[in-house]
Amino acid sequence: MPVRTWVQDIWRTTTARLTVLYGLIFALGILALLGVVYWQSALYLNHRADRIIKARAEVFMRAGPADLPGHIRQGLAIDGAEVNIYALFSRDGAPIVGNLGRMPPRLTPDGGTINLPPTPDFPNQARVIARRLPWGEILVVGRDVSQLVEMRGIVLEALAWSAVVIILTGFVLGAALSLDPLRRVRALQAAGREIAAGDLKQRMPVSQRHDELDMFATTVNHMIEEVERLMVEVKGATETIAHDLRTPLTRARARLSRLQHALGEDDPRAEEALWVIDEIDAALGRFTAILRISELEARHRREGFVTIDPADLARQAADLYGPLAEERGVALAALGEGAPIEADPKLLFEALSNLVDNAIKFTPSGGRVQVRAEAGPRLVVEDDGPGVPESEQASVLQRFYRGERDRLTPGSGLGLSIVQAIVRLHGFSLRLEDARPGLRVVIDCADAPVRSGHHEI
Repeated sequence: MPVRTWVQDIWRTTTARLTVLYGLIFALGILALLGVVYWQSALYLNHRADRIIKARAEVFMRAGPADLPGHIRQGLAIDGAEVNIYALFSRDGAPIVGNLGRMPPRLTPDGGTINLPPTPDFPNQARVIARRLPWGEILVVGRDVSQLVEMRGIVLEALAWSAVVIILTGFVLGAALSLDPLRRVRALQAAGREIAAGDLKQRMPVSQRHDELDMFATTVNHMIEEVERLMVEVKGATETIAHDLRTPLTRARARLSRLQHALGEDDPRAEEALWVIDEIDAALGRFTAILRISELEARHRREGFVTIDPADLARQAADLYGPLAEERGVALAALGEGAPIEADPKLLFEALSNLVDNAIKFTPSGGRVQVRAEAGPRLVVEDDGPGVPESEQASVLQRFYRGERDRLTPGSGLGLSIVQAIVRLHGFSLRLEDARPGLRVVIDCADAPVRSGHHEI
């Protein structure tokens, strides 16, 4: 399975989405907590640095004009010129003493504390204040805060990495926790496909967890059991009726046939008897078709599957119905080459024969019918007759359905139902399309696996 499809399937599970959602909420909570810690720490460190700066400035301001330059030199010697900023400027901003060569441009006397970026005079980031002295000179005091900046960077990096780790952990845990539900959903889907294909003996798998998937599977299993029971009862009743009525109808037909021969061809009653015989034959045909569909839906014919060439089936069907098509003035041709498929050759030939027979039956003289094996693989029967209205294309696959065009055409309305049953048995799909003009019936064999070890026919 492609990685993209696998990721999409995992993301569709509720477990993955909830895990990721909870992980994101947890990550946001952690980020908010660390953000508050960072903000409070930065405020505390800034306030602490400001208190130290202001306290040192007040100490210098107590000295007189004559002593202050000496105190500044002594402070730089004791505290270090690379850690602290002590500087004295004249009224017009000219440097007098200290480790700053000029006044910082954004610094105003008696204003607030500002951050001073690294300069040639002081290579580290600092927080500084300026105070105007009573005799007009300006005192500048500052302190190196590069360690505070580094500490903030460490906290910010921790915030970023925490967010990445939490989010990745959420995704990984979401994917890990979703693997088992996804596997169970796959099993439910596989069982559902088997049930949809007609195997009502199949049941949804149920685990010992008794979670929502098990609750759903149990409900579906109960529903399938009821459907199976009703289907068995209806099918049994239909088969019983069809089977039981065949015997008396066959006997009645035999008696009528003898009566017809006894009356002679000139007796009008013989014609009536022949009409009744034809009606009985039609009823027997319907019963035979019903039993045939029941046999196919029993799905006991898969042991007869072999690898076949659909093009061979198309040619065989064209050869079989060639004389009938010629008699009706219809051009019948077999075309194309198809890929090998796995199928029961007799059943698939029966389905294809039904379609060809229908096409010839409804194609007017001078028309054409094509039987094609196409890539896909698929088998196509196409005619240029009146076709089937789009509104009836789904209905004609139902048992006993006969459209308006079929009312005067002999038949039981079960031919396409037999084709549908054979197609379902193989796991193929059947669809009707408008050929403009005419009808195109497609047996799509694309889902049929080909197994080695079978002989070609």
